[in-house]
Amino acid sequence: MNQVEQFYLQLIDNPAVQGLLAPAALIYGAGSYLRLRAYADGLMPRFKPSVPVISIGNLSVGGTGKTPVTIDIAERILAQGLKPAILSRGYKRISTSPYTVVSDGRERLADALSSGDEPYMMAQALSGAVVISGKSRRDTAALAVEKYGCQVVVLDDGFQHLQLRRDYDVVLLDYNIDPDRARLLPAGLLREPLSALGRATHIIITKMPDLNRRAPDDFESSRLASFQEKIARYAPSAQVSMCAFRPTHARGSSLRVNLDRLVGKEIIAACGIAQPANFLKTLSDAGCRLRQSRFFPDHHWFSPADIQELQALRRQCGAQYIVVTEKDLARIPPQVLAEQNDTILALCIAVEWIGDAPRFSLPAARPLEVSLHA
Repeated sequence: MNQVEQFYLQLIDNPAVQGLLAPAALIYGAGSYLRLRAYADGLMPRFKPSVPVISIGNLSVGGTGKTPVTIDIAERILAQGLKPAILSRGYKRISTSPYTVVSDGRERLADALSSGDEPYMMAQALSGAVVISGKSRRDTAALAVEKYGCQVVVLDDGFQHLQLRRDYDVVLLDYNIDPDRARLLPAGLLREPLSALGRATHIIITKMPDLNRRAPDDFESSRLASFQEKIARYAPSAQVSMCAFRPTHARGSSLRVNLDRLVGKEIIAACGIAQPANFLKTLSDAGCRLRQSRFFPDHHWFSPADIQELQALRRQCGAQYIVVTEKDLARIPPQVLAEQNDTILALCIAVEWIGDAPRFSLPAARPLEVSLHA
């Protein structure tokens, strides 16, 4: 997040500014509603592959932990003996082709630049899953099923992508954001009003405190009950799950580091993600000693000059490592990363479910042809 983005977030947190932006938010909301009605009334066509479709998305702009949750759900599908395809838009990918096959389930076929950082990261993490970037989910779904024999389609960031029908709509909500204070763009960060939760079959409350390791205090219990009550108001029939994100290890271009080796180490933190404060807290909780931090715009592609600047800062501070997120590591050119002697590490995280993980009724393999119909 750069200074402009930080200034905007601070600006829209001001009630007076929210009031000034309210008319624009009203227009945005009306447009969102009309688009939804157009699909619901059949004025805009919707299509359905012949296999189950699970959409994973959110209501807001910014990080709710969608990528690690998508990876976790895909791993659970693989564990059932089914072959999933993850379909992503491939935000900020440089390829001009209609789609990019990032992984065919056996090997990676594209780099992060041509596929996008998030699809590339998912392809790295998942063995056996097909990952495809492309604007048309209809076309990439057909490709996944017809050519690669996928038996389940997972839509990455698919809640607002209404063109493709789905069997399950999973919506992620950040526990640290008060739903009562959420506002529509541009007065806030919501893509849709909270009433849109009524479309969800599953809701996942992410970034939960450490409830698996300690009982919640009175404040936490009251806050959680209030959060769940608000969800029930908008989505009474949705299955609700909760999760936290825990660091597991760190890795560089050729090095894997156990978390205990980072305890007490002096580091520089660098990231280009939507909510860098969460990353800094995770580093602190892991026992790292933060000397300096550098924030870049979300989905920032690191140049050699960026890396040189970070390395100069590391040497100046006497830090041992530059620590980034896994998404950031995917956006560093491989040849540049290989030259850093493993002084740049990505902190790897995994989903930790608090209670039951989301459940989906997935049938056995269906015929592998696609039937696209309105």
